[in-house]
Amino acid sequence: MSPFGFFKKKEKSISKLNENIETSKPPDNSIGTIITIDSALDEIQKKEDGILRIRLDKLQKICKDLIQSFEIINNIAEKIETEKVDEEVEKLTPLINNTKNIIVKSLKRESSNELQIPETYEDLVKFKETIDSSIKRFGEVTSSHSVVINNFMKKHGNSLRNELKKITENSEKLNNHFESIIKYRKIILECRNKIKDVKDIFKDNKTNKSIIDSINNSIQDKKSENDIKEKEINHIKQLPSYNKSLDYLKNLNELKVSQKDLIQTILDISTQMSKAFHKYSYGTSKGTKELINTLTNDPMNILNDKEVEPYIEFLNNLKDSIDKKKIILKDGAKIVQCCELLKDALPKFSSDMEEINLKITSLKNKNIDSDLKKVKEIEKIIDENNKNIQNEILRKTEFNNIYNQSEQRLKQSIHDIESQLYEICEIKYTIDLTL
Repeated sequence: MSPFGFFKKKEKSISKLNENIETSKPPDNSIGTIITIDSALDEIQKKEDGILRIRLDKLQKICKDLIQSFEIINNIAEKIETEKVDEEVEKLTPLINNTKNIIVKSLKRESSNELQIPETYEDLVKFKETIDSSIKRFGEVTSSHSVVINNFMKKHGNSLRNELKKITENSEKLNNHFESIIKYRKIILECRNKIKDVKDIFKDNKTNKSIIDSINNSIQDKKSENDIKEKEINHIKQLPSYNKSLDYLKNLNELKVSQKDLIQTILDISTQMSKAFHKYSYGTSKGTKELINTLTNDPMNILNDKEVEPYIEFLNNLKDSIDKKKIILKDGAKIVQCCELLKDALPKFSSDMEEINLKITSLKNKNIDSDLKKVKEIEKIIDENNKNIQNEILRKTEFNNIYNQSEQRLKQSIHDIESQLYEICEIKYTIDLTL
């Protein structure tokens, strides 16, 4: 429908140009012309430039006709401005003249727009926007004042009507061409964006592949180092000194077991006396409380005191308190018996523990365990390497997953690009990212 309200007859429909881009697919699965991803960008740029040039060339006559119509409308506006309107009714004269001035001003303003035949896509957008805007303004003024134009400006009304009709028809042709260009540019823009994505994915994959290779090298280095360390251990274990080290370790462990047995003997007796110790400790000195703590928690401190007499004296005092009923216990007889057991055990504990400590010191001074220490140090290195290997394997799995997912995306994107290239260029291309 025409935007110009003073048209008396309904416009005939104007056929649209069949400029739609038809979706096409490659004819078969054969390998096309092999190109790089950057060459693909060059090809679509050349095709875009060529298509745009063809479209702009086709639009030249339409644009010239539009420019000419605008010039004619400007001339019509000048003629209307200088011509006196025949008023059939005298009282309408001010209204008709005022309306005439509004029409003339609007027509001259819009028809005086500077229009140039587009040379680029940006020029075409600007040209189209100007035409669309002017048609809207022409429509507003002719619709608002159609009565005056049809009844009091008949001489120039038909000419104005004809030029506005031409503008409408040519504007529709222009729009059809423009829509065709937009559709084509949309396909090209999608293809460009996919190419950009492919380049980014390919770059990321190269980085990830490099990281995976580095992880593999790190794992192999750790494994190689472990192999060497295992050979070092086997070599040490073949040495006569290593057997001596094993004997040393056996003796040392036996001495430590003896230490634990001695300590446990004291603790077993002291545990049975804990309630008695607790009752006796009320109101006693700090020193007595420390003696009780050593007997019940850390008998090894007895050796630090050098002498067991203070402990013997404490046990005698405890026994005396029980005998004299100074502290009342249900199992007083048993505690008295434990006091005697502990008094007998403490001197032996002190002497036996001192002897064991001397033997342990003597063994350590001989430095017989050097081979064992070496083996332990090497085994520690191997364990640390194995932990690092496991961590690297986890990292490798993570990067492999990322890499494989990206490869799938890359494969699909390249397939899409090749289809779009065929649609744009009508030539089958095969993209090779390795070139």
